[in-house]
Amino acid sequence: MPQSYFQEALSNYANEAASGGAIRHLTDMGYSVRQIMERLDFPTPFERVQKRVWERLIETEVILTQEPDGTAREKVSYVREYNEYGRASFRRVAGPQKAGGPIQWKEITVRRDPQTLRDMLQKKLAVNGEEYSYVSCDFGLLKNGQPERFRSLLQLLNEDQREYLQDLPWIDRRVYHRLNGRMRAVLIRLSEGESSGGECFFLKTGEKICF
Repeated sequence: MPQSYFQEALSNYANEAASGGAIRHLTDMGYSVRQIMERLDFPTPFERVQKRVWERLIETEVILTQEPDGTAREKVSYVREYNEYGRASFRRVAGPQKAGGPIQWKEITVRRDPQTLRDMLQKKLAVNGEEYSYVSCDFGLLKNGQPERFRSLLQLLNEDQREYLQDLPWIDRRVYHRLNGRMRAVLIRLSEGESSGGECFFLKTGEKICF
């Protein structure tokens, strides 16, 4: 047991030193797990890359595991540094927190059809911006509890969107994904099928849009 634990710890350390910074950087650039693996110089198991990507998405608040509420959270970034031999490493830096407190949401219901959602997103994002806009995601509940339905939803998406959703280790409950370009496109495409509704949260205007 001690030897196995030591070997696992050593492997984790080696992988983090060799590819941890690259995985975080490529995740920030929007690459999927498989796309990141193709770009790593150091061979890293899929499950390890998957775990690091998920952790980075949580860390940068691209994904929230609790409903958005506007409370302050520590912002974290990584600074690339070089030692005397020119070897690169990444140092964790905590930045200023976002101001704000719990939001009393103004709830609005809209029709779940592509044009309505497209118009709504364009209007709300123009005021709130991506960083303050989220959409609910039940992909973990579907993937783990209703795999056939999850696969049918994936068929509505293009290859890039499908790969991104398939490769993430979604947890078995609702989470919230930032409304970046990829997730907006996913939301519009899923609205064309028989997917269930959801909620969009816009923190600056304090609006919860149910569809």
